Amino acid sequence: MTSDEHIKELKEFIFDQLEEEGKILSEVDRDKLDLALFKSHGTLRLTKIGYMMLKAVYTNEKFALSKRLTGRELMTLKNDVGWPYFLPTDHSYIVLFTVKASFFLKLQGGDVKKWLKQIYDRKSKENK
Repeated sequence: MTSDEHIKELKEFIFDQLEEEGKILSEVDRDKLDLALFKSHGTLRLTKIGYMMLKAVYTNEKFALSKRLTGRELMTLKNDVGWPYFLPTDHSYIVLFTVKASFFLKLQGGDVKKWLKQIYDRKSKENK
């Protein structure tokens, strides 16, 4: 499954769950909902509204950031982290909406930059 297919399927699952939980109405235009909850159609990065809605339904974990993420780190998040996340514009923290990613990040001592570098390095090796 390509990344775009994964993103589309995961978003549809999330929208269905939000509907089941009574957070959205079934008549809501899913394209408009997508842009309200996510930064763009092709990303799992949440807007503030998306973060507020998902945190009421899904388990999540917050990790502090001491420095802003670099362009490469942001691209690694966008392309290689297959679960929704919230990153405020000041990059002071990141919230992950997956137990698995949170577990691996905790194994890195909560160091987001180290965790993203490990993901980037692994993906780079796979693509060689």
